[in-house]
Amino acid sequence: DVDPLAHSIARPRLEAAATESCASTSGRDGESPPTPPPPPLRIHTVQSNFRHMRERLAELDLADGGVDAILMDLGVSSMHLDTPERGFSFMNDGPLDMRMGPSAKMSAADVVNEWPEEEIARVIRDYGEDKHWRLLARRICAARGVAPIETTRQLVDALGRIPGVKKGRSGGIHPATRTFQGIRIAVNEELAVVEEAIPAAVDALAPGGRLAIITFHSLEDKLVKRAFRTFAGIAPASDRPLSAWEPQPEAPPKIVKLVTRKPIVADDDEVGGNARSRSAKLRVCEKL
Repeated sequence: DVDPLAHSIARPRLEAAATESCASTSGRDGESPPTPPPPPLRIHTVQSNFRHMRERLAELDLADGGVDAILMDLGVSSMHLDTPERGFSFMNDGPLDMRMGPSAKMSAADVVNEWPEEEIARVIRDYGEDKHWRLLARRICAARGVAPIETTRQLVDALGRIPGVKKGRSGGIHPATRTFQGIRIAVNEELAVVEEAIPAAVDALAPGGRLAIITFHSLEDKLVKRAFRTFAGIAPASDRPLSAWEPQPEAPPKIVKLVTRKPIVADDDEVGGNARSRSAKLRVCEKL
């Protein structure tokens, strides 16, 4: 994880879990002598981006083919959304930051105040998937021409009301949702990170090792699905129907098998206890 706060929260929990795991392997009174305990569970927390997985694993003497399991939980966390000072949420006012960690090259304020209108429009269209991308980019640039946009509330005000949107919501979501998503993805280069991390993760796995990835929006899930299918030896779909006598797409080498043909999603009970889980999709593959 790139976020030092996430490390400070996670490490005590991991250490407690490791201690509990070791204790559970010891024998109990009245039972037969316990089997020799396994080696102590070692924990290494590494503050880094998924895109640097190959280098970080090498530093831990874990060469390619030496890892049994990898879980990647992509995207923004509840901790980010619930901390106004991080600038991820449009529900609370805070500085327009959106950086997942201090290593990010820019902040959301840099994007909305310095990028040209065409680039902001592209971000809202391609990463936010908002059909009003032209209008929203134009409004952002008009607002910043009056005064810099420095807070999340100022960005929401700059976006304004969307034509045809009733009661301030579009398709059941706040009209600022997609713009905030697009800017956040641009700030943290999230899609490029996924594209770089998956090949490194597959290379790192030992035979029989599994890679599990949790995504929270369709752009991430599409990348993961396509990469898994490629590593599973499935030829890419043609962009047009091909006749029988035309050359067919060549299948890539098969390196993994798909454990989940379709993504695993949260059931009603889980969504009832954690509304944010409704967007989560889990895909798993296994190294051959």
